[in-house]
Amino acid sequence: MDPAITSSSNPVVKRFRKLHRARGRRETGFTLLEGPTLFALAADAGVIPEAVLMGESDEATQVLCAERGWEPVLVLADVLGRAAESIHPQSPVVMIAIPPPSPMRTRDTLILRDVSDPGNVGTMIRSAAAFGWDVCISGASVDPWSPKVIRAGAGAHFALQISSSHDPISDARNLGLETVATIVSDGLDPARGEQPVALLIGSENSGLSPEDIGRADRTLTLPMSGETESLNAAVAASIAMYALGRL
Repeated sequence: MDPAITSSSNPVVKRFRKLHRARGRRETGFTLLEGPTLFALAADAGVIPEAVLMGESDEATQVLCAERGWEPVLVLADVLGRAAESIHPQSPVVMIAIPPPSPMRTRDTLILRDVSDPGNVGTMIRSAAAFGWDVCISGASVDPWSPKVIRAGAGAHFALQISSSHDPISDARNLGLETVATIVSDGLDPARGEQPVALLIGSENSGLSPEDIGRADRTLTLPMSGETESLNAAVAASIAMYALGRL
């Protein structure tokens, strides 16, 4: 292995730093993973890294790379911190290609409309993978392959299909999915029909648009006996997916 990179101005490190921004990810088609767990999950899913930066004491990454025939790049701790997107990263920091968006398919699908918080989107992806759903990104939703979303997803990105759509309601209907709009009040209790479900979750602040609600086949409101007016978007989506999957 070559000597450790000691400067954050190294061209390899600059490539990593470019991926901190959405523009850099769009221009290059790459994103970042951080930490041994995400790296191992990605490797097990067949992801081949473009580049791997690792700290000097990271024996687990050295072993994994040796097993797969990959050549990691050794960096000092402060350089690793500059290459990573998070504030206190774990080794390794890994550059991977962003998979091209796949079309929606005939399967229970969580549709995210204008969901802007990376933590929420990552949590929803994680829950969707746990319950056997796909995810479709739409509208002004955050980039599902941003490093923040990937960290919040805890490896779930590699266990489901992520699609994108400008008109997910039409796409879902054309595939035979029943479109279900989640609303804060006055919707129906969770109920499972004969068709696969396309569950729509709206933005954290304003929910789904009136147009989306009106176009959906039906609406859904989670019954709550307490005094809380509404749930966090990720919590509501997770409970709704679980409820619909159990019915």
